[in-house]
Amino acid sequence: MIRHEYTACAQCHVDPSGSGPLTQYGRAMGEVILRTHYGSHSVDEPEDPGKTGNFLWGAVPLPEWLDLGGSFRWMSLTRKIADTKLDDQFIFMQSDLSATVNAGRFVASGSIGYDPDGGLLAAITRGTDKNVISREHWVGYRLDEGQTLLLRAGRMNLPFGVRDVLHTLMVRSTSRTDVNDAQQHGVALSYSGEGVRGELMGILGNFQTRPDDYRERGYSGYVEWAPATTAAIGASSRIAHVALDPRALRPMWRHAHGVFGRWATPFRPLVLLAEADYVVDSIKDRPRDQGFVGMFQADVEAIQGVHYQLTGEAWDFGPHRNGFSESLWASFLWFFAPHADVRLDGIYRSLWGDEPVGRSSEGLLLVQAHLYL
Repeated sequence: MIRHEYTACAQCHVDPSGSGPLTQYGRAMGEVILRTHYGSHSVDEPEDPGKTGNFLWGAVPLPEWLDLGGSFRWMSLTRKIADTKLDDQFIFMQSDLSATVNAGRFVASGSIGYDPDGGLLAAITRGTDKNVISREHWVGYRLDEGQTLLLRAGRMNLPFGVRDVLHTLMVRSTSRTDVNDAQQHGVALSYSGEGVRGELMGILGNFQTRPDDYRERGYSGYVEWAPATTAAIGASSRIAHVALDPRALRPMWRHAHGVFGRWATPFRPLVLLAEADYVVDSIKDRPRDQGFVGMFQADVEAIQGVHYQLTGEAWDFGPHRNGFSESLWASFLWFFAPHADVRLDGIYRSLWGDEPVGRSSEGLLLVQAHLYL
């Protein structure tokens, strides 16, 4: 959206830091400037979004105080690891419904969904698979008439770095800040002003996991400055402690600190995103895992709604540190119809593993379809 001189997220998303349920304005912008139009329409002369820019393509009118939504994602994954057979999977990535209620300065938002594989970190039922899940649910209060300050409490995405639907990026997985199931319960204060935005969250733990010793406590936050309507730079920090790490079965401190940026270049079709983080996992009585992880992405919108992306990653993080790993994503995205998009990702990874395996490589082909209400 920075391509269209939107530096903030609060206009289009219920979450002031982006991602997740859309506002009515965000749904309208998706129809006007994100998807492909097959006539004379252009973003320089935007047309009215019409009924298709509303919830459920305008089939169900909603009162101003209520916003409903939903997001459904499916993926076909093909993986080839060196010296192994080809592996094919079909994955139901997301089947979520959401609701947001606005009552004056008060706002409440929540989602509910289904995960056939369990979704244990977001589950509200207790099965090993086929669980009902809730990724987000919170209540908030707007502290000022200009709606620049929002105080929230509940289960929320952690404010950190670049919000990206690609939750498997290493900058997201190593910092534990993806939008898939890494949400935490806590209290957050966000600011969305002209040229500056940020959010600070006190992490109280993921109350949907048990026992309590597995829950993190700490903070996560970022601040971003936009010196122009086409550029923004920011810094993030996250520190949390867990009494018993589920894998190491020991107390652990987790740190992540970094910088990020977004730039809509003078060559209008091209937008650049980047993030670099220093990450530390300090396990009691064991050597620390520490290192750097970075991401750089170039997005070219060939025609409205059609995107070509190149994403490069590099990281040197873990207990062995004998060499760094890298990956390259080549992606095609098409917002081809109202509330619908598809994407194709080809991924090559060169990975450093535990000895005696050493370096290995893998290739992945991802085909995704997304429908939102």
